[in-house]
Amino acid sequence: MTSYSLDKQKVALPAELEGQSNLLLISFREEQQNDIDSWFPAAQSLQHSNFQFRYYELPVAEKENFIFRWWESSSMRSDRSDPETWHWIIPLWLDRRKFLADLDIPNDKQVVALLIDRQGHILWRSVGPMSPDKRASLMTAAGSH
Repeated sequence: MTSYSLDKQKVALPAELEGQSNLLLISFREEQQNDIDSWFPAAQSLQHSNFQFRYYELPVAEKENFIFRWWESSSMRSDRSDPETWHWIIPLWLDRRKFLADLDIPNDKQVVALLIDRQGHILWRSVGPMSPDKRASLMTAAGSH
């Protein structure tokens, strides 16, 4: 699958993700942003201690026309005013049902965190906001303690 990060870089997923292991923080609705944000401290800690690790925010939306996608991406850029973060946010415009089925995600009611390798193999998964247990499990899966 190919998409564009908010800094307008074309990215083929998963091959062009920058880590050997990549944490994908997947959201399906705007109101899930706080749950996504809850993962950032652990993800940032891992990224600082493990140079093979990167994390990405992947807001998922249905396929829309070009003008709608442009408007939504522009809106996301204005919501996240720090351009340094734009490279790590990759909106996905796709068939949501197929995406959920392909990744064995039961529904879009909660955010999903997936640790994947460059080939797209899922190494670890979790749903919902960060918790101490999820943090410990992620740190172990990502090879950092």
